[in-house]
Amino acid sequence: MKKTKASYVIQDGIAWEEKQEMAKICREIRFSLIIDESTDIAVSQILAIMVRFYDKKRMKVTDALLDIVEVDNASGEGLYRVVKELLISKDIPLTNVIGFASDNCSTMMGSNTGFQAHLKKDIPSVFVIGCVCHSFALCSSHACSQLPSYLEAFLKNVCCYFARSCKRQSSFKLIQDIVDSPKHKVLKLSQTRWLSRGEVIGRILEQWEALVLFFESEARTDKIDGAAEILHSMKNRGTRHMLLFLNYIIKKIDKMNTEFQSEYFRLSSLFSTIADEYRSIIGMFIKPEILESHRLSEIDPRNSSNFLDSKDLHLGGRCEALLMNELIGEGERNFRRDCQKFLSELCVQIRKRFPFEDDSVLALLQVLEPKLSLSPQKRVKSIIKLASHFPQLVKEEDLDDLDDQWQSLLHARSSTENLNLSPCSFWAELDNIKDGTNKSKFGILSNFMCNLLALPHSSAAAERVFSQVNVIKNKQTNRLLTDTVANRLLAKQAIARQDVTCYNWKPSSFLLNELKNGKCHQRYQEKTRKCAEITIHPAEEENDDISDMAKPPQVFLL
Repeated sequence: MKKTKASYVIQDGIAWEEKQEMAKICREIRFSLIIDESTDIAVSQILAIMVRFYDKKRMKVTDALLDIVEVDNASGEGLYRVVKELLISKDIPLTNVIGFASDNCSTMMGSNTGFQAHLKKDIPSVFVIGCVCHSFALCSSHACSQLPSYLEAFLKNVCCYFARSCKRQSSFKLIQDIVDSPKHKVLKLSQTRWLSRGEVIGRILEQWEALVLFFESEARTDKIDGAAEILHSMKNRGTRHMLLFLNYIIKKIDKMNTEFQSEYFRLSSLFSTIADEYRSIIGMFIKPEILESHRLSEIDPRNSSNFLDSKDLHLGGRCEALLMNELIGEGERNFRRDCQKFLSELCVQIRKRFPFEDDSVLALLQVLEPKLSLSPQKRVKSIIKLASHFPQLVKEEDLDDLDDQWQSLLHARSSTENLNLSPCSFWAELDNIKDGTNKSKFGILSNFMCNLLALPHSSAAAERVFSQVNVIKNKQTNRLLTDTVANRLLAKQAIARQDVTCYNWKPSSFLLNELKNGKCHQRYQEKTRKCAEITIHPAEEENDDISDMAKPPQVFLL
């Protein structure tokens, strides 16, 4: 196929059909919105609008692109207006939106003028969660502000010293050969990548001996004293100790970051995972008897009366071993105090973003885990408390039946013992269990739980879209329109959602008929005409008042 035909077949055929399919799905079932705004290489502000829904046929939670739109007003109100108009244009009712996730910026999560504030005015019961991955990145960033200022400068100086210098990188490779160190580059400290800080610290510790030798040789010849300053920081007692401590604690945060970037359903384990890790972190500096006698929500991480003695702090195995082998001396007390301040601030920031009360929505959503729902000791007595947070999912007249089915679930072990205990499979298969009248025995409960599976836990899906946009729209293709980029991604999604590859994908009969009847080409021509009107007509209107003599002469090439 030639370029034009391939363009309208993909964009006005496959992508157009995928848009109609996604709109149809969102009209029929409940879904969550996942959005994020960014600026592409052409300095255009684009908004990625993702939807998360539960596909009962495939028994799978699916993140799908609804559309990518270009925005002029990037305020919370402006973004909400764009999303609302898009849903209305596709005849998607706002009441079908049960959840919303985005990053934690004020534009999205502002309590007064943010996107979520405008959304709650239309849907008061919508479930809103800030991206877990962004939240942990912010927690660690705030905690690092409690450390000595020279440490952050040291990390930046080491990373920048090798940036764009082939000579220094080559010299460093020679020293790596001498000390038999892995030939890994020193990473760049990024302010936007969630996991960059921990990776940079880990790489510096891995290359510590090679870096010391390198900066010793550089300090003799460096006229700017940059290498001498870095070498002084490396030989300063306590620098390596602090890096080992940070490497230990940030690994814990990065582990949760990685887990909740998953595309799979993680909401049922969100509360327990974060609570367990928080208990592990707060136990590093809080007295054990306080942890045993109080709930997590009752412990104040800033109350110094709850702190362990500084010499009893748990700082990680490698840091403790280095403290025994390389004594800091008088500075050890200040070192331990800085570590304690870091841990205290980290716990304060985590508490701000995650509720640890037993009656919070995140705690109640643990019932989505089938093993918990089937356990007499761990399950909640009534499901109504959770249902009260989502009144749009269950009618008031069905609450009695919902609670009755929840109570009956515990006594139906003979019917449920052969079901798959994965949340995405269990609640859908539960609908197949029949009673004596051949009706679904747990129909209301199954439908309620399946709708809850569409709730989000992070906005990583929208971040992945921007990664794909940067591949499509690069320096060579920066003139591509936003609609063209969106259509290419939708065409790719249309094939991927069928679990096939591009060479064994089979187009639907509807798409083939659209192509044969010329509908695809007709949409392409209509779109081309509209683009021409937008770009040509304003220029013609501006020149209407200009006399023919003032217009530039036309040149004809024969």
